[in-house]
Amino acid sequence: MAAFSAPSIHARLLIASLLILPLFLGVTAWFLDRAFANYQLQSQQESMRLQQLLLARAADWDGQQWQFQGLDDPRYQAPRSGLYGLVLSVSGDLLWQSPSAELIPEAPESVAELASALAPLLQVAIGETRFEECRLGATYYCHATGVAWGSSGPQSVFMIIESRQPELAARKNFQQYLWWLSLAAASLLLVAQTLLFRWGLSPLRGLAKSIAVLERGEAETLDDNYPAELTPLTANLNLLLASETRRRERVRNTMDRLTHVLKSPLMLIRNSSDQGDAYRGLVDEQVTRMLGIVEGELARARLDGRAVNILGKPVPVRPVLERITAAYSRLPRRSADLNLQGPVMIDLDQVADSALFYGEERDLQDLFGTILENSLKYCRHRIAVAADLVDDAGGGCLELSVADDGDGIAAGLEQAILRRGARADSANAGQGLGLSIVVEIVSAYGGSLHTQSSPLGGAMFVVRLPLKPASGELPAAP
Repeated sequence: MAAFSAPSIHARLLIASLLILPLFLGVTAWFLDRAFANYQLQSQQESMRLQQLLLARAADWDGQQWQFQGLDDPRYQAPRSGLYGLVLSVSGDLLWQSPSAELIPEAPESVAELASALAPLLQVAIGETRFEECRLGATYYCHATGVAWGSSGPQSVFMIIESRQPELAARKNFQQYLWWLSLAAASLLLVAQTLLFRWGLSPLRGLAKSIAVLERGEAETLDDNYPAELTPLTANLNLLLASETRRRERVRNTMDRLTHVLKSPLMLIRNSSDQGDAYRGLVDEQVTRMLGIVEGELARARLDGRAVNILGKPVPVRPVLERITAAYSRLPRRSADLNLQGPVMIDLDQVADSALFYGEERDLQDLFGTILENSLKYCRHRIAVAADLVDDAGGGCLELSVADDGDGIAAGLEQAILRRGARADSANAGQGLGLSIVVEIVSAYGGSLHTQSSPLGGAMFVVRLPLKPASGELPAAP
């Protein structure tokens, strides 16, 4: 069964917009419709209140019946006009009606039925007004006011009845207008969001194209012309690309060097005319030489082939140093100088618990183990190790120092002993590869290594390693 393909970011954003936008516009349209309806109701109530005042101004009680002269609104005179005036007694008797009220569409034909339909409004007190929706076969608005004409006139209810048809028609027109407006707004917003999404996601498309260019071998790194949100990604990709390039170069260089440097000892063994012990000595010497070469080259290749530490997982320094110190303490000292024999005290009191190494634990083991082994060869009785996090000009770093109480390093050899194959003495066996491997480890992490006089009287090696690798870059190959 084919694997499910996740939708693109662009598709996800459009789907989210299609879900949220109608909901938002629908809620907005509903609130606007309710606001328009409330406005209509308030306008209707105010209009009918004014009609009530006009009706009261035109009213006159002649002692027997109500007379109304000068009704300004012509709708009172036209049948089926939608505006009707009535005067009812509190008992429901019809005392007066406007000419338009002689035929109210769909209203009860008898006065009794009409009074029954308007009964709740007939209970209004004198001077009180009441406005509400009433049903007289169709839906109307009714506005009632209780009046009394001096001491001679009857207590009556002035009733204004107005059809809701104009209001309902206006609201329907508004709802249609709101619908088309919402549809147009939704279309414009979708088009605008589509263009905005394309513009916002263009750096990702550019990154995909750049990666395709890398895959075709037309470029070696990604450029840095990306938004801040993508900079960590592109920087780490460049870091991985640089690491892979260095690894391939180192593999080629390692094979070239091995081919070149192993050729001479192999030719010596092959072409030697010595016999017996002399031949065995030659073989032992050249095999030892080749093993040293292979060991050094493999260490260099393993170091350069490590994964770039872009995840930033720290390694606590103190446990690693304690394990290595315990292991070396159980080994016999390898020194040709009889004055440099006997037990050695390795002081780890200055190693802070908070010290962290951002890299592979194997690199820290090789780095410290090599420096400690070197100090064990040349110290007398004591070695002091210190490690802590310190601040420098480039930010925080791990500072690791190993000091001994030996004779120190002869003047002028401080930098020479750090070169591959260089040694400060010939009394001890070895190929002179140890400290050069330390230099390569430190250089690979963008750190520094230097030597100075030890407070104990001998030499002190000081290593500084940054807490984070340089953004998007690796140091040049040593």
